[in-house]
Amino acid sequence: MKNSQFSSHHRDKKWFTVLELMVGIVVFTLGFLWAYFLVDSASNASIRSRDEIIGANIMREQIELLKNLRDTNWVQFRSWNSIALAKSPTELDKTLQTNNYYIVTNNFNTNKTIHIEKLSSFSLSKEIITQEFQKINSPIRLYIDTLGRYSHECTNTNEKTNFASFVHITPLTTTNIQTATSIPVDRSYKVEVFFVSFNKWYRISSMSTIITDWKNQ
Repeated sequence: MKNSQFSSHHRDKKWFTVLELMVGIVVFTLGFLWAYFLVDSASNASIRSRDEIIGANIMREQIELLKNLRDTNWVQFRSWNSIALAKSPTELDKTLQTNNYYIVTNNFNTNKTIHIEKLSSFSLSKEIITQEFQKINSPIRLYIDTLGRYSHECTNTNEKTNFASFVHITPLTTTNIQTATSIPVDRSYKVEVFFVSFNKWYRISSMSTIITDWKNQ
């Protein structure tokens, strides 16, 4: 009788120990997962913040490049929207064309300090941007040269990044309040600069400004 009671007590104690072990494993697993998600969330937030800072600087730089091009055109007695000083060798247009997408970047390797190239068959569609980004020598992808400068120039020495950027030029319009009609503003453009990050996720941001022929307004 005593042996039977001892055996039953021993068996109950054994199962209690196994239950404690299982509970401990569950608690440890939950704690580990919580710590992992906390670290991963902090890492993602850090990457997102870094990308936002890089993107803001690149977009501001591209806006300044267009303004510098406009002012240089004025000094050299060219049309304010001329791209003669910055266009690629294959670019046929003589001026910036509205409702088009462009690459605008610093050009560090030639006498032309600004590089402009029109993108054909391009749109703000996520699929189109991703397809363009994945091309070999993608025109919209940003690279880092040996001096740590961002550009769109693909060379053997420049390092690929997971960033892309481009510019959209559209006509500037205002609205007649009385008739609710759109009125084009002469000698003016609305410029939208876009920055795309492919780090872990697809993230697009933009910055806009107005560029006018302010010297002759």
